[in-house]
Amino acid sequence: MPNGKPAGVRCVQLTDDMRCAIFGRPERPQCCGGLQPEPAMCGQTRAHALTWLARLEAETRPHDDGA
Repeated sequence: MPNGKPAGVRCVQLTDDMRCAIFGRPERPQCCGGLQPEPAMCGQTRAHALTWLARLEAETRPHDDGA
């Protein structure tokens, strides 16, 4: 996504089985590689991890200030 990925928008590199198509490749954006998962983020289930990521998306989404 040349202009970045807005929060809440599915990444164009995400495959149907929810994997990154460019994982480990040099063209992978630095922001993706910079996300360092930890036990609190991953939890014990996939659902927990996805909920955590959804919260990150919501908290970093640009807000329309009405201007």
